[in-house]
Amino acid sequence: MLDIPNTIEKRVSECMTSPVVTVGPDDSARTAAEIMLRLHVSGLPVVDAKGRPVGVVSESDFRFADVVTRQEQRDSWVHILSGGQEMAKDYLDALEREVDSVRQIMAAPAICVDEAVGIEEAAALMNEHRIKRLVVLRDGFVVGVVSRADLLRLFAPEAHPPAKPVTPEFFEAAVEAAIGAKPKPTQAVAPAAATPESITAAALKNLVLQFERNKNQMRDDVLRMGKEKRDEQVKLLLKTRFTDQEFAHLLTKAREAAARGETSAPALVFPCALCNDGGRAINLPDPDWPASLRGKAADFFLRWDKELRPLGFALTARIVSFPDGFPGDAELSLAWGR
Repeated sequence: MLDIPNTIEKRVSECMTSPVVTVGPDDSARTAAEIMLRLHVSGLPVVDAKGRPVGVVSESDFRFADVVTRQEQRDSWVHILSGGQEMAKDYLDALEREVDSVRQIMAAPAICVDEAVGIEEAAALMNEHRIKRLVVLRDGFVVGVVSRADLLRLFAPEAHPPAKPVTPEFFEAAVEAAIGAKPKPTQAVAPAAATPESITAAALKNLVLQFERNKNQMRDDVLRMGKEKRDEQVKLLLKTRFTDQEFAHLLTKAREAAARGETSAPALVFPCALCNDGGRAINLPDPDWPASLRGKAADFFLRWDKELRPLGFALTARIVSFPDGFPGDAELSLAWGR
């Protein structure tokens, strides 16, 4: 019989997966997807350069609409970018290759728990936020992940043995297995004898071709999901507004930035596709760039014009990313000068 009271007294550190593979916010969505596919996991912590958590990227972040909706969104987006003119094939091909960064699709902030916390508290936190995993911290830095399955294993350890930690060695072996290479053995194993009949040039050529097909298919799938995610983001931003909570948070950020001696603070980052000219006016820059804004970006501009400009605040716009050499994301920043 299970000793449930004693099990509940256990700590997160006793059931978490550690160490854990992480990604950075500026890594591509393709990188995150490939890692999840190869390691057979459904989510990854996102950490900054010092190993502190900034978010979580999971399978649900790669969901996309049906084929008809995707095609309609693509046609609409291309029309916006072209201004009604015919577009060059190279430009269209570049749009198809566009892919989001992890920062653009991750859930933030990460829901975290200290490794010393009891599993009962961890389970309550998962239930409260309706999530499947928690990022585990030690002194503010990521050391592991604990999932619902990890907690359940404590109550049925024999039926569900703990999963092996995702170590760098495990990750390397998984990558090699995914591309058809032979994983490094943990102990010396006598290789099978090769004969001219079993190893031919044609057979090896077929292996190379299969590898290329698998790699290209994975690349195409991730790029497609990234573009569809971006289309969904634009569709959402066309309908949403800059909320009072976001406005108050911006003013708080501005005060903190000024205390650090800075003269501006970013207010909103959005895909250039949200502009009716694909971000061309902002990139030039054209003095009439505000007229190109739509949706949430336009709503913020109007609010700045009504409430913040009379107080002496300026508003600047710039393109912050150029995937494949084309405008990707734009940023509106609140400025107050010296």
